[in-house]
Amino acid sequence: MKFKALQALKAKSYAAFAKGERLDVPRVETAQLDPISLAFVGDAWYAQYMRRQLVALGIPNVQVMHTLAAEFVSARVQAAVYRQLKDQLHEQEAAVCQRARNAYSQTPKSASVAEYHDSTALEALVGYLVLSKQQVRLAEMMERICQYTRDYCRAAHGAKE
Repeated sequence: MKFKALQALKAKSYAAFAKGERLDVPRVETAQLDPISLAFVGDAWYAQYMRRQLVALGIPNVQVMHTLAAEFVSARVQAAVYRQLKDQLHEQEAAVCQRARNAYSQTPKSASVAEYHDSTALEALVGYLVLSKQQVRLAEMMERICQYTRDYCRAAHGAKE
């Protein structure tokens, strides 16, 4: 998107938000939303969920919680979790993840291209479940995600059960 078009869209978006009105764009099914938009929502939900898990542990230092949270929501860990989870997805969930894996986005230096694509797929899955209001499935998947993250933690940091 060219700079002027981006600026115009940003101005329309500010106005729509300020008025509490939707932009004049066609509505689509949640599963058909742009996968990067699904990942945008999923990333925030995922990070909040993991932070709540850390707070519940009673860790008395915010810096320690931040360090753990940053690691657990990193592309590297999310990719490892996604690889364990992907065979347990329903057909529609797998389709959302595949679209997200194939979506173009800028890869950060902190992760390989494969890790970034897999982490984007996981975030899009979470975003899809959140936006489609599938609370039971979301809770089930987040519990699995948390368990796979614990497994990662044990393997990476020698933590015992």
